[in-house]
Amino acid sequence: MWKKAMVCLSFLGMLLLCGCESAELEQRSFPLAVGIDLQQADAEKPEEIEVSGKAGFEESEGSKKTGESKDSENSKKIRESKNSEGSKNAEESKKSNDFQEEEKNLVVSFDFPDLAQISEKGKTVDTPMGLSLEGMDMYHVEKSYENNTNRILDYNHMKAIVLGENLFGDQRKLRNLLQAWEQREASARNTSLFIGSSSAAEILSLTEETEGSMGKYLEDMLESQKDFRHNKIATIGDLMNQWHNQNELLLIPVLTDQGDRPAITGYAAILNFDYRGIFPVKEAMEIFFCQNLLEKFICEPSTNEVVEISDIQVAMSVEEQEDMPVVKVSIKGKGKMISGQSSSVVQQYQLEKKIEKQLTADLQETAEKANKEYGIDITNSYISLGGLNRELYSVYENLPDMYNQKVRQIFEVDIDLLNWE
Repeated sequence: MWKKAMVCLSFLGMLLLCGCESAELEQRSFPLAVGIDLQQADAEKPEEIEVSGKAGFEESEGSKKTGESKDSENSKKIRESKNSEGSKNAEESKKSNDFQEEEKNLVVSFDFPDLAQISEKGKTVDTPMGLSLEGMDMYHVEKSYENNTNRILDYNHMKAIVLGENLFGDQRKLRNLLQAWEQREASARNTSLFIGSSSAAEILSLTEETEGSMGKYLEDMLESQKDFRHNKIATIGDLMNQWHNQNELLLIPVLTDQGDRPAITGYAAILNFDYRGIFPVKEAMEIFFCQNLLEKFICEPSTNEVVEISDIQVAMSVEEQEDMPVVKVSIKGKGKMISGQSSSVVQQYQLEKKIEKQLTADLQETAEKANKEYGIDITNSYISLGGLNRELYSVYENLPDMYNQKVRQIFEVDIDLLNWE
């Protein structure tokens, strides 16, 4: 009898627990993507969407307030007679403007699926909801969301984070954002990271042609790219590592509106937690190639010839020559003709040499451009310097910027072209 009572109590407890879990789900919202921008000027700010609104975001063009102040002769004389006071006022005005610049809010855009989309038993409904909120930090944005919806945000199903390019212009805001994200238990460090070329809000608004959640679309986009060794090119955890360590080159995919769909049109270079610029896709792939981050690399020796290089192996060494570090990168791989053909052993040998010469020249050109324009070492050799050359590491320890500006690269490429069927 006692055993039966215990069983009944246990069953009743399970029912109550299930009821609580069900009620808890109804009180939660599950964003699949989040876009974060730094507040723009009033004329450029996107219009906030009501909580009940559906299907993405809308941007109001706004109206630009313009005006020309006309000084009277009297005011000019006063200004001329009080230069010192005017300078003081100018300084105070500058400080005030700087303060306002520092206090720009975050504009956070959310991409929500219908709850059935994240339920294993629910029917899929491609009706994502969009919402944009503004606040001085993520805490205030999330509190604003809770106050307006009576729901709390749950990031356990998040697929992607899109950061506005302008956010990298305010490192204090960016650090605070990463710190808040790091301290949140439900936030995964391996969430894919992107940058919006115009704004993150604009990218998250492109749901009409993507057939559902933008977060799911971006996840599928990365998974369809088979060139990389890992399907996550950059994550929010990688940016956190940049913040803490500040010694590794990080390339983040840049999304642009291409026919009402987001497309990767470049890669933003972050070095020492500093935004350096955007590499075109071709140059970025060369950087990934020389860092051994690719499963395969596509080379086009001529208009009608396309070669896929796989089984890529990269070896690196660093030496000091003429008071500067020199990185020697040796790359080996196997080539497969995707387009075109070589009908003889001689032609195959000539094509191999042609590919090797072109790749060596392309890598050298990209390396020199990156060093000259951005102070970047595309081989990312500084993070391995301690293991490659202890003597040089002792010279450049805690001086990554100096190292990256002085380092030079030498590339050697060896491709075996195979006639695979």
